Amino acid sequence: MHQNKPSFLLICDEWSPLSGGISTFNRDLATALATAGHRTACLVRTASRREHADARARGVTLLTAEETPVGPVLWLCSPAVTRFAPDVVVGHDRVSGWYAWAYARRHLVAKLVHVVHTAPSEIERYKDTQQATERTEERERFMRRMAAEADVIAAVGPRLVRNTRAVVDDGYGTVHVEQLDPGLVTDLTTRRRPMPHKTTVLLLGRAGEIRLKGLDIAANAVAMTGLPTLGLRVRGAPRKDCDALAADLAQLSGLAPEQVDVRPYTDDTEQIAVDLRQAALCVMPSRVEGLGLVALEAIAAGTPVLVSRKSGVAELLTERLGRVADHMIVAGDDPGTWAAAIRKVVTDLPAAFDFAHDVGVRLAGELRWDTVVDQLVTCLGPATATRAR
Repeated sequence: MHQNKPSFLLICDEWSPLSGGISTFNRDLATALATAGHRTACLVRTASRREHADARARGVTLLTAEETPVGPVLWLCSPAVTRFAPDVVVGHDRVSGWYAWAYARRHLVAKLVHVVHTAPSEIERYKDTQQATERTEERERFMRRMAAEADVIAAVGPRLVRNTRAVVDDGYGTVHVEQLDPGLVTDLTTRRRPMPHKTTVLLLGRAGEIRLKGLDIAANAVAMTGLPTLGLRVRGAPRKDCDALAADLAQLSGLAPEQVDVRPYTDDTEQIAVDLRQAALCVMPSRVEGLGLVALEAIAAGTPVLVSRKSGVAELLTERLGRVADHMIVAGDDPGTWAAAIRKVVTDLPAAFDFAHDVGVRLAGELRWDTVVDQLVTCLGPATATRAR
């Protein structure tokens, strides 16, 4: 241990968030652990010089997987990880959970934390795989196995905690699932004002999953507002699919081609900040969503937000804000209901931005990464004392 604090190894497939919310959560958690004085490393498949520099600036040691003839392999024991000798290994769901198990239970003597980010029984039905039942059962078996093996099993936000408990509970109440609410990193020192140009509704997220993320709901809702100056920007499509997806959404909704703007997924935080600054409103009309970190990103930027009631972030906002959260939550997946909610926001943007600012300031005090670190360390108890290799 370092200065009587446990050291941490987090394992994820990537450092920069190219694939969505899990890698964003991983990077923010690693940063928070290092800031709190814990010796912290993160093992990823590959990393660029820019990513190594970013990790160093955050106080995190970035390690890469061992190279083999078929490429980097995360479960193969890395000498760099062995030298780092962490007290705790953290894995994320199916992305890196079993890699973390291999390190904690086979390669090292360390405690194991497994973080759940998805609810298979909810999301698989909305994917175009034709194997929803099989995939759900397979993923739930994995969750139960990891719950039995881990020293701490946690889930992100209240909705995922409830779903995870339903899957891993042994019927005797002996399996505890810890709720980890992500921190809100913001600097809302001044109140933002809407841009006096074209009014843009922004949807951030993996746009390849059209039904799950509700892209069709968003496009139809924008069209049904009847506001000709309103446009939809989608950030998060595969680069090769942007033009085709824009054309499909325009045809589906009846919006003019210039009203639908689809952009590729990016890990460039400045580009995402530009999108959020240019948006009059950020929407998350997912048919179901375990959490929805993009909504918290928008709140942190001071951008008005509307989220689906069937999302973990809606439950989290209600937990933290009470009835105030009702102004940001839309029930159901009916485009007409979403159109009415969007119209209410964009027809009084000064009031919407004032409300967004006040919510961001309040949540910044409620959702803190240092609290997450303290919570995790408390759950782990005394750090691993012996290091038999």
